Amino acid sequence: MGGCSWLRDSGSALEARSNSLNLPGRACRGWRGTGLALALALGCAGTQQPSNNRTFYDWSLGDRAAADFEQPREALDWPPEQSDPDFVGVEVLQGAVRFSRPSAWLMRNASNRPDAAYVHYISPNAYSFVIYQRPYAPGQSWRKLCASYEAELTGAGSKIVGQGIPIATSRGQGRAYSIETTFKSSAGPIVSRSRELLIHGDRRAVLVQIVHQEEDLAQDDLELLRAIGTLEVH
Repeated sequence: MGGCSWLRDSGSALEARSNSLNLPGRACRGWRGTGLALALALGCAGTQQPSNNRTFYDWSLGDRAAADFEQPREALDWPPEQSDPDFVGVEVLQGAVRFSRPSAWLMRNASNRPDAAYVHYISPNAYSFVIYQRPYAPGQSWRKLCASYEAELTGAGSKIVGQGIPIATSRGQGRAYSIETTFKSSAGPIVSRSRELLIHGDRRAVLVQIVHQEEDLAQDDLELLRAIGTLEVH
C-alpha cells in the first residue's frame, strides 16, 4: 500500500474530506461506512494496462473530438460558483454514466461500440481512469455478475488477491477488487497490481479501472474520491 494515507485517516478526518468534496450523502456513507477509501487504497500500486481486446479501433476516438464521447453535466461541476471549476460534470458511455471528474484529465481513448463502450482518461498526476461498460441484464444477481467478471480475469491470467469490499456511489452499488498480474520480462517476472470497481445501477453495469505507476496515490485521493463518489450508473 506504500504511502497511502487513506487508511490512517480518522473517521472525523474522512468525514471532513467528504464535506469538502460536496459528495452526495449516499456516496459519503458508502465510502465512510463500507470502505470506498479503503477499497481504493488497497490498490494503490498498479502498472497493469487495459487489455488490448477492450480496444475497438472502428469505434474509438481516432480523429474525432472528445465531445463525441463526453457531454457536459453542469449540475455536477464543483465548486459550482467558479467559472473554471476544479471538477467538471460529464456524461459518458452514451448516457449510461454521469460523474464529476477533475478538469485537468484528458481523454486518451474512447469507444461507443454497442455493448462494449468505454472511456479512458489520463491524469497529469500520472494515473489513468477507465470506465468500461459491462454485460448486464436488469435484475441479474451479484453472484452472476461477479462470476462473469472473475472468469474473465482468470482467463486472462490475472489473480484476484482481494475482493468483495462493498462500495456505494451516488447512484450505484459495487464491489472492489485488487488484481495481480505477472508478466514475463528479460529481467524476470514482473508483478503488477491494479484496482477495479464493479458497479451496477438499475439497468447497467460498469467496470472502473484505476492504473498507477507509482506505489503512492495519497496525493490523488481527494480527486478519486469525488470521481467515484459522484458516479451515477443509469
